[in-house]
Amino acid sequence: MKAGWGFIISGVIIIAIGIVWLFFGMSATDIGQGITTTVSLPRVIPTSAPPTTVPVTVVPTGTAVVAETITPSADAAKLHFLDLAFDARNPYLERWSETQNNGRIVISMVGNRDADAMAVQTALLEFNSLSRTNQISTQVKQGSATGDIVIKFVTEDGMSAIPLNSSESLTNKEFVQDGRPVAKVTLGTIYINNDLKGDERSHVILRSLFYELGLVGTTDLYPDSLFYSGSNTNTALSLIDKEAIRLLYGTSLKPGMTANEVRSLLFVR
Repeated sequence: MKAGWGFIISGVIIIAIGIVWLFFGMSATDIGQGITTTVSLPRVIPTSAPPTTVPVTVVPTGTAVVAETITPSADAAKLHFLDLAFDARNPYLERWSETQNNGRIVISMVGNRDADAMAVQTALLEFNSLSRTNQISTQVKQGSATGDIVIKFVTEDGMSAIPLNSSESLTNKEFVQDGRPVAKVTLGTIYINNDLKGDERSHVILRSLFYELGLVGTTDLYPDSLFYSGSNTNTALSLIDKEAIRLLYGTSLKPGMTANEVRSLLFVR
């Protein structure tokens, strides 16, 4: 019996020691080992952010370079004016008198097209802005042959029947292009070849009109000039042309002056 109780007591003691070791002998780390905890994290759903638009400046290739507009010098303008105001057949300054009809000039057109009248109208406005002595009426008479300057349009065949007054220097001019007559300027009347078209037609009309106004010469130096001596279909006055008109119709010069008188007045050698 003593041996049996001893065995039982020994077993109880061993169990007690095991319990004590189980609860007090393991570290916190040892206790946590082997225990798996599942944590549910919120699911992140990828979103598509809208694309960011970045403005991009595109520089086009082959961009045309615009030439800078340069105002002609005073000396260059004077020399250009002398080339246009005089030629071998016109030794005197031919300019409309500022005293006749109070300097007012009336233009009429016969047989013209609408585009012809528009081209003349534009030229008149430009002339008036440059002239300090004479002004051209902006009311161009159409279908009427009454005016200080009458512009008539005739067929190319009819151009040959128009006589030129050889006794008049200013009013005795025939313009020829590619061997055919394109205009004839007589005293107070300009005849234009009605078969002309496009820029050539507008050029001839304006060139003849300014010839009647006293710009009887040409230039070899300025291809953009309305008065260029070479192949020319320019339909507008260049900057240096405008300066020449400003001089011709300024207050210093008078009709009938010689080239030498004008040179002396303008201080041109």
